[in-house]
Amino acid sequence: MRHKLLKLAGSIVVLGAGVAGYQTLRPPFWETGAPLVGTSGPVALLDDLQTNALGNGWKERRFFRVTPTQYQTTEDGGARMLRCTTNNSASILARDTDIALSDLPILSWTWKVTEPIETALDESTEAGDDHPLRFFLRFVNETGETWGSEIIWSNTKYAAGDYKIIGSFYHLVANDRDAAVDVWHDQTVDLRTLFRDIGGTGTPRLDVLGFFCDSDNTGARSDGFFKDITLSAPSN
Repeated sequence: MRHKLLKLAGSIVVLGAGVAGYQTLRPPFWETGAPLVGTSGPVALLDDLQTNALGNGWKERRFFRVTPTQYQTTEDGGARMLRCTTNNSASILARDTDIALSDLPILSWTWKVTEPIETALDESTEAGDDHPLRFFLRFVNETGETWGSEIIWSNTKYAAGDYKIIGSFYHLVANDRDAAVDVWHDQTVDLRTLFRDIGGTGTPRLDVLGFFCDSDNTGARSDGFFKDITLSAPSN
């Protein structure tokens, strides 16, 4: 994704996905009038997603002259899943949210890669900034200031817990270079810690949460699945 990260300077959207440089997307793009809300969890992200007819606060951000990612809701053994398939493609599928990190800061999920990105390009550069699975997040504080970040499955370079930083944009590595493919991996991230690590200040709310699976910079292919995505209160 030639640095697509949709960094809204007020909406933190980084346009890259094959588009040179950063462009600013105005905040109303993600505002649907139907945000996902909750003060006591767990709140499940995928329950109201229908990829064949987006609604209920979901939107897809596509990029000029870039083939969009194929996002498809499916089920396996009764579990609701999102499949993300790329072929030199990229787009963001995201949910409008309004959730205070003081209430539901724990993001938990299960994911697996079935086709990893194969490329010689360095994933720490804009040219190699593609990942088979990634979350896109945006936070806002009480003054309206926003911060964006992503949670990624690293290709070959990073270990779990690392931050990949391109420019000033932070990507938290959840699965590392040695993670097995075709295997489900359970993950948990405290978004309060992520918010502090990326320089966030004030009282944060999560106002966008979605998916940004891509291979348009490298021209590669990828395939993978998300399931059991929840936001919940801390255990203590």
